[in-house]
Amino acid sequence: MGRPNKNSLPEYLRQRPDGSYYLDYYLTREDGTKQREREDIGSISRTLAKTIRDRRVAELAKNDFKLLPPKMTFRRAGEDFLAYSRGRKRSYKADVMLVAKLTAHFGDRPLEALNPAAMEVFLNVIREKGKKVIQRRGEKPQWKPFKPATLNRYIACAKTIVNRALANGQVDRNTLAGVKLFKENNARDRVLSREEYSRLLEECPGYLKLIVRLAYTLGMRRGEILGLRWDQVDLKKGVIRLAGEDTKTATAREVPLDQGFMDALTAFPRVLRCPYVFANQGRSIASVKTAFNSACARAGIENFRFHDLRHCAVTNLRKAGVATSTIMSISGHKTDAMLRRYDRVDTEDRKSALDQVRRFNETGTIEERKTA
Repeated sequence: MGRPNKNSLPEYLRQRPDGSYYLDYYLTREDGTKQREREDIGSISRTLAKTIRDRRVAELAKNDFKLLPPKMTFRRAGEDFLAYSRGRKRSYKADVMLVAKLTAHFGDRPLEALNPAAMEVFLNVIREKGKKVIQRRGEKPQWKPFKPATLNRYIACAKTIVNRALANGQVDRNTLAGVKLFKENNARDRVLSREEYSRLLEECPGYLKLIVRLAYTLGMRRGEILGLRWDQVDLKKGVIRLAGEDTKTATAREVPLDQGFMDALTAFPRVLRCPYVFANQGRSIASVKTAFNSACARAGIENFRFHDLRHCAVTNLRKAGVATSTIMSISGHKTDAMLRRYDRVDTEDRKSALDQVRRFNETGTIEERKTA
């Protein structure tokens, strides 16, 4: 470090034959060995080169010329988070897509350099780009802006990445703590009338008809249905047994089957040496989105998604007088608040309430309600 300098320059400052300056120094690794570092300064005046040298040496002296660990970048933190997600989270596949877009924007930017303003720039970029909406064959695809719920998933993922780095001691604070979530308005109250449901079933091919019936009547989630295995179906006792790893809430539950479902499952064709009820080429069906949307279109049903069948199930169970706790046991809802999001109160319910008030005013009696 202190070798003689033929150009009479101060320690660590060197000059190349072309006249440009650079810094030449050694840093001490954790094991005590030395690592040589060279930093280009450029073709500047000697006075300015000395000033830059003095400032840099002062910075290095604060750490006794020790080699500091590299700063944690967003890319590395994202990779660490995905390693954690793979083993711990059911949403790993979704996390992969979120991290890919976040990393494409932030790249190797140090986590400590992130802030709410940088996150807002990212959100504005993806909000404007949106997602591609597939049109009919021959038509040009359209782009649809992302909704607040989608943007919130990116915010939550980015915050989790930084929080994981914080827990591992790779940063000293959550630099995205000040980023606020968007207000979401994604509650849906679309349920099918009996006539619409009949039309939909008529347009469903055989395998899809049973899938729709399970969702509409029992409130099973799409993933629970498409991942349903024969060893989960007990036709003797008339139940479907879902283990914790099979459900979104990680809570095991039993779904009852009536004789109609038992007959349908008994007659349903099985794929040889395949454990799944709904299979394609020996594997579970990955998606029914296209087939379901096509069936809805043929049936003349608009503004209806597969997940809305779960709303239908909860609403119909409540209208049938099934106790709230029993509905939650069948559908797998863990809280009353979440159950209420799926239970649609319609005009028929409100008219029924007036009928109950009329009977009370006339007779002074209260109709028994099932709440447990």
